Amino acid sequence: MGKTSLVRIREGIALGDLHHAGQVESVATYLVETRDGIAVVDPGPTSCAEAFRDALRVFGARPSDLRHVLLTHIHLDHAGYAGSLVREVPGITVYVHEVGAPHLVDPSRLMASARRIYGDAMESLWGDFLPVPADRLRVLAGGERLTLGERRWLAAATPGHAIHHLAFLDEHEGVAWTGDVAGEATQHGTPALPAAPPPDIDLPSWRQSLDLIEGWRAEQLLLTHFGAVADPAAHLGELWARVLDWAEKVRASLDDAGTDEERAERFADTEWAHLTQGLPPEQAAWVHRSTIQSSWSGLARYWRKQAVPSA
Repeated sequence: MGKTSLVRIREGIALGDLHHAGQVESVATYLVETRDGIAVVDPGPTSCAEAFRDALRVFGARPSDLRHVLLTHIHLDHAGYAGSLVREVPGITVYVHEVGAPHLVDPSRLMASARRIYGDAMESLWGDFLPVPADRLRVLAGGERLTLGERRWLAAATPGHAIHHLAFLDEHEGVAWTGDVAGEATQHGTPALPAAPPPDIDLPSWRQSLDLIEGWRAEQLLLTHFGAVADPAAHLGELWARVLDWAEKVRASLDDAGTDEERAERFADTEWAHLTQGLPPEQAAWVHRSTIQSSWSGLARYWRKQAVPSA
């Protein structure tokens, strides 16, 4: 997976497309130049290691220049490569939420859960998830101000998508890295989509996290899936409206006939058709049905945990 592309976001800040599973605009990593070496936000999975190194090279840096790895959360598409980087480059500090930190030190439970989901595709999709030594972690609770060379960043706990989720604001540049809590978007004029897979979806926490991010008044949101959002307020408003819409539709579907897999399939078919109605084919192709289907599962789990009767 060595093919990569680099997009300059601001002076000293770039997006690297990791071409995960051979797809463009699927998983991004962000490289940031500081006076204390290179900082990385979400290095991606180990299966994209070659693409990551290519992005670093095009950025004008070497692996030995890496100093800081900041994780929005520990899901494999965001954090899988962190342990390998620490092994390759001694001296790297990995920043992670306090709930996710134990799973970086010992990822065995995380990987066992992932293997149950992905089976034989595990290696090709994600690769290794090596442990990070505890002494290389900077464990965050949210609310910390970080000094990365000359850059001053604010770290915030932003649950809703995952209980171990963080977002980061560069207070000077006015850009915010929001992982998955601010959903997905494309660079092709398609709708903002919630990313709501199991197991940690929590609607009240999600609303609070979006309020916090909106209060930053950032000039741009930098999404892992995928790229820069130039109008954060409009994006966040559209995203939350869709979260609420999907949540109610999923709750209403829990008593429908069939299995959960069949309910999720029907939901994905209906919502994909609704979202792409009127879009030209070249735009519709960027609305990912898999995101819609996995969100049914995450929202269904949320409602069942609340013991809320279906509508």
